Amino acid sequence: MLYLDPADIVSRSFHHTEVPQPEWEEDIPHWRSYVQHFFAASGETLSAEDEQVNAWISSNERAAFSDMVAALLPDLAPVVQPQRVKTVLMAHWTPDLHMGSSVVNLAIHQLGLAHCLALAISDRGPDAGLFALDGLSDCLRGKDEDGLLLIAEQKNLMYFSPLMARLKPENNACICLVNTQQRGLRYLGYQRLTPSADLNTDILKSVAHFGLSLEQLTLIGPARCLAALPAGCTSFAVNPHLLCAAPFVALGEIFQPGRDYLLMSEHDGQISLCGLAAAEKMT
Repeated sequence: MLYLDPADIVSRSFHHTEVPQPEWEEDIPHWRSYVQHFFAASGETLSAEDEQVNAWISSNERAAFSDMVAALLPDLAPVVQPQRVKTVLMAHWTPDLHMGSSVVNLAIHQLGLAHCLALAISDRGPDAGLFALDGLSDCLRGKDEDGLLLIAEQKNLMYFSPLMARLKPENNACICLVNTQQRGLRYLGYQRLTPSADLNTDILKSVAHFGLSLEQLTLIGPARCLAALPAGCTSFAVNPHLLCAAPFVALGEIFQPGRDYLLMSEHDGQISLCGLAAAEKMT
């Protein structure tokens, strides 16, 4: 059975992790060719108006996933027992600033881990972190091991994206240590649903699905979803610019012992939810 102690969540937003160098401008033709072929591989053409390699390479807000995660790992290292961590999952929505780098391998090397299953989950929208948490539950079921969930997002793309322009992502990273030693909140499962016209009823059904009660429950999710809840429900609206990390960052910020939590994300007509029960409800 999987557990997540909110004290084992570390997160941070970054203005930048690297400063653009003048010699990088020599690589502009290479990256311009890369992004054009990237679009061509999907049967699309990148227009000159939407190509923004110059702005991408000269941005003062460049932050790479590996750099952000590397900066956070020392904050979590005191509670990590390297011999226990055998699964490392990475979740993100935005593409990494650095092409081809392996963030999971960096974490494995920096923490001195060995014999790990390591995967990255992307292209799911903002619920990639919740989905990865459920993946960790699957990977660790029946094992006396711990796992790491890495989440990172960054704001600089080589091309204009209407979606990213609307979301305005922050450069940010979050790392969660999950355990099977009954420390923290007990993981109850993952649910993905297509909401009806009555979102309030849908959410209340999910509360019942996880065996939770509203009296000691805090719902963490997008403000739009929380607005549908009946009066008296305890809720906390996430920072939407953190994308996949948003519900985990919020949980770490507002956690109160004895309360249950329902983490939510919403995108493209789908709602994803993960339930977490207080330690007092383990019996």
